[in-house]
Amino acid sequence: MFADIAHPAGLIAKGIIGDPLPHCHVVTTTTHKTLRGPRGGMILMGTDFDNPFGQTLKNGNLKKMSALLDSAIFPGNQGGPLEHIIAAKAIAFGEALSDDFLHYMVQVKKNAAVMSQKFVEKGYDIISGGTDNHMMLIDLRNKNISGKEAEEALGKADITVNKNMVPFDDKSPFVTSGIRIGTAAVTTRGLVENDMEKIVNLIDEVIMNHSDDAKLESIAEKVNEMMSGLPLFKK
Repeated sequence: MFADIAHPAGLIAKGIIGDPLPHCHVVTTTTHKTLRGPRGGMILMGTDFDNPFGQTLKNGNLKKMSALLDSAIFPGNQGGPLEHIIAAKAIAFGEALSDDFLHYMVQVKKNAAVMSQKFVEKGYDIISGGTDNHMMLIDLRNKNISGKEAEEALGKADITVNKNMVPFDDKSPFVTSGIRIGTAAVTTRGLVENDMEKIVNLIDEVIMNHSDDAKLESIAEKVNEMMSGLPLFKK
């Protein structure tokens, strides 16, 4: 059994949502997203085990599953380790062990819950009706706008989201009918529950005026004013 936890890894690391490692043979994750480290990835295992495919060593013994994973990655698909990224991962893992990171992840989850509720109140169709983690998928078909159009319009207003397919989507993966929104980045910059309604109002204003470039420019000014005291990086 295999699981990918790239998106909720930070929540899992602090025990906020369930850990698949006791149940899965192999787990993969990125080291960015909610884990909030540098871009990269990891392949994780619990107890090693004999591979189930019958691959053997020269002495006839079954190869361990870890050996198959290692040989599949290096040197065929990946090489040249980047020491500065390894160091950055170590910093990120150290942060993830801290109480501050727990408080951060709790706030991410709280912010997402409030944001999803505010979207629902404005008539947006959130897949699953809400969220139990850090993000939400919104079906925009009842708003008469595609995911691609929404992503582009929001980008003009300096709001970053990405288009995303939704269940039973009738548009191509290059267009899509939905957008995916998460709260990890805005929480890192210091926003809390009360700010989520402001964000939803700004996103809604963009969606309702997506073809009006002058309006989008004025919304971008509001966005930048809202975030002006919350820098991306602290000195």
